[in-house]
Amino acid sequence: SDVPDEHRAAGFVCAAALVTPSGVEHVEHGRIGGRLTRAARGRNGFGYDPILHLPDGRTLAELGEPEKNAISHRSQAFRSLAPHVLAALA
Repeated sequence: SDVPDEHRAAGFVCAAALVTPSGVEHVEHGRIGGRLTRAARGRNGFGYDPILHLPDGRTLAELGEPEKNAISHRSQAFRSLAPHVLAALA
């Protein structure tokens, strides 16, 4: 609580990895950043979602599920990994 707002930067990071049957490795990353709030807001999400204040003024837990899934660190990483999965299946 004694940390000034300008020092409350925070974010979530996800690394998604794939090793193809031929042994080729792919690792993709996703990140979503913001600042830590002083009080939790929102009911959608878990963990730190209610205290990650996004640049648009809402916390991650205040987003609806489709919107949250579109911008989340996990969705970024797995969307980046998808072409490698498809190529491995071809």
